[in-house]
Amino acid sequence: MKIKVLFLDDIFSDLFRQTLDQEQLVFDDTWSASLEREFSRTRDIGADFEIVKSGDIENWQQLIEKERPDIVLLDLYWHEHARKKWGDVRRAVDISLDTLKQLRKRYKDLPVIQYTLKPNQQLMEQSYAAGATFFLEKVPLAIAEVHCSLKYIMIYLMRNR
Repeated sequence: MKIKVLFLDDIFSDLFRQTLDQEQLVFDDTWSASLEREFSRTRDIGADFEIVKSGDIENWQQLIEKERPDIVLLDLYWHEHARKKWGDVRRAVDISLDTLKQLRKRYKDLPVIQYTLKPNQQLMEQSYAAGATFFLEKVPLAIAEVHCSLKYIMIYLMRNR
């Protein structure tokens, strides 16, 4: 089974990368690399994952049409994009939730796994109300065993489409 994942995260955005220094990027870069490594270890489970990384959330629709992903992995917070759009980083969640609502209108059955660092009940409820299929906490995702579970969640979602 081939599973194409569109990995939308501000860590892949030039806007984000140009704003923060290398020391601040280490956690996100390590997490992203760890996730990619785990998704490359899938021969024995009958799944082949292709990861398409992008920080271009404004062009989400063009990305979906071009890449035809099976699943979208979507970061919840887009601080620098909110600062640029509204001059207010407190609206960082709005970027993602607005995108998710639009995405859900156009692609009703496309699984979307949303994640963030340190979620709370209100954020999770907002995410599910906007159309998230599944919600994950980012910190534990840095652990290889959790990446493995994420692979199985994605396989499950694909089998049930």
